[in-house]
Amino acid sequence: MTTAERGFHPFAVLHVLRKTILLYLIPLVQVLFERNWEALWTALVQDAVLFTVLALVSAAALHASRWQVDAQGNLTIRWRLGVRLDRSLRAGQLAALTIERPLLYRLANASKVVLYPAGQKRSLTLMLTRKDAQWLADRMMPVEDAVAHTPHGGEKLAFAVLGANSLSTLALLVLALRQSEPYAPDAQTAAFAHLNRLAAWAARWLPMGTAWLLVLGGVLFCASLARSAAQAAHYTVWRTDTQLGSRGGLVRRYELRIRLRHLSFADVRRSPATWALHYSPVYVTASRCQPEVPLLVWREDGPFLQELLPGFALPPDEPVNAHNRSKLFFLPAGIPCGLFLLLTAVSRYTLPGLTVPLLVLTGIAGVFLLGAWAGYRREGVWQKDGRILLRIQHGFHLHNICVFCPTPALTALQSPWAVAVRRTNLTLTFPGGIRRKVRSVRCEDISFMDL
Repeated sequence: MTTAERGFHPFAVLHVLRKTILLYLIPLVQVLFERNWEALWTALVQDAVLFTVLALVSAAALHASRWQVDAQGNLTIRWRLGVRLDRSLRAGQLAALTIERPLLYRLANASKVVLYPAGQKRSLTLMLTRKDAQWLADRMMPVEDAVAHTPHGGEKLAFAVLGANSLSTLALLVLALRQSEPYAPDAQTAAFAHLNRLAAWAARWLPMGTAWLLVLGGVLFCASLARSAAQAAHYTVWRTDTQLGSRGGLVRRYELRIRLRHLSFADVRRSPATWALHYSPVYVTASRCQPEVPLLVWREDGPFLQELLPGFALPPDEPVNAHNRSKLFFLPAGIPCGLFLLLTAVSRYTLPGLTVPLLVLTGIAGVFLLGAWAGYRREGVWQKDGRILLRIQHGFHLHNICVFCPTPALTALQSPWAVAVRRTNLTLTFPGGIRRKVRSVRCEDISFMDL
C-alpha cells in the first residue's frame, strides 16, 4: 500500500537558510572596510530584503516538496520549485540510516534523518517530524526480533571515558595555543574568572602559564567527559538477522541502523586509556556511514561482540617483521617533537619562562612519537578464516580492523626504494569511497590478495 505524500519539517528551510548566511554579510563588507557608518542603515535594509526574499523562496520550496513511501518500502522525494527534481531510493539500496534529535530539535518536535545508499559517496538528509522520522525508519529498515544489550557498571563508565578521548585531545590542543603564555604582563587578566583560585593554587608549584594549561585542560576534559556520559545514557545496542543498530543519548538522542550485508568493516581502537580500563571501543562503517559514537565498548573476555558480529577476528597480538621498513613512520610526529625540543633548548637562554610550557608540548609530541614507534612495530595485514585483518596506527590509537566487505578495491603503491626491499603501501577502498592505508608492508604478507 502506497502512503500519501507527506511534507518536511520547517527545520528543512532553516537548514537551507543557514548555508546562505554569507550572502547577508556581503552588503556589510564595504561598510566595515570603509568605515562608512552612514551606509550601515542601507546595508541592514538590504540584508532584511535579501533575507525576506530567501525566506519566501525557501517557504515556497518547503510547501511544494513532498516525500512518499510505496508498498515495497521505496522512498521517493519530490522537489518542485520552478523545476522538478525527483529522487528515489529503493529499500534494498539502503546501507544505513541515522536519526539525530539534539535538544533544539526535540523542543521543535523535529528529527534529522540521514540515509546512506550502498556504494554511494553522497548521503541523503531529511528534516522530518519525530513521528514521521520513526515511521520512515521502521518502514525502510524494520527491526524485528532484536537481541539487545545495555551497558552497565564498569562497561558504561568505560563507554563514557573512551568517548571523551578525542574531545580531550582537541581541548589540550586549544589550550596549548591559547594558554601557554607566562610572559604576559598580567596573567590574571588573561584568566577565566571562575578559575582564578584553582590557577593560583596550581601556580604554587608550577609556572603560571603551565598552571593555566593544566587547570583548564582538566576542566575541558571534565566537560568532554560529561558530554560523553550524556551520550552513553540510555544506550542500547541490538542485532537482528539482517541488521545491527544502537540508540541512546540524554541531551542528543541518536539512533543507528546498519544492514549487515552492507557492513564494510569493524574497528577496535586501542589506546593507553583502553589498556588502563581493559575495554576497547568498537566502531562500525557501512558505505559512507562512519558514526562518531562507538557501537559498544568491548572487553576481550566478553562474548557479546562475537554475537553481534559473527566471524569477527582481531589481528595477531604480536610485532610484525620490521626489517627494511620505511622510517617515514616517524616523520609526522618526529618533526614537531624535534622542533619543540629545539625551542625548549633555545628558551633556556632567551625566554626561561617558556621552558616549562614548551616541555609540556614536547612531552605531548613525544607521546605521538611513541605511537609512531608502535605503528612501526605492529602495523600490518593478515588473513584469517577468509577475512582480511588490518592494524593501522593513527596518533594515540591503534586501529584493529576486521574487513567484512567481500570485494574492497586494493591499490599497491611502491617507491623505487620499496621495490628494492620488496615492500609496498597498501590502500583498501571500500564501497562509498572510504579508504584505509597500511604503510610499508612486505609483499609476501599480501600474496594472498593476488596483487
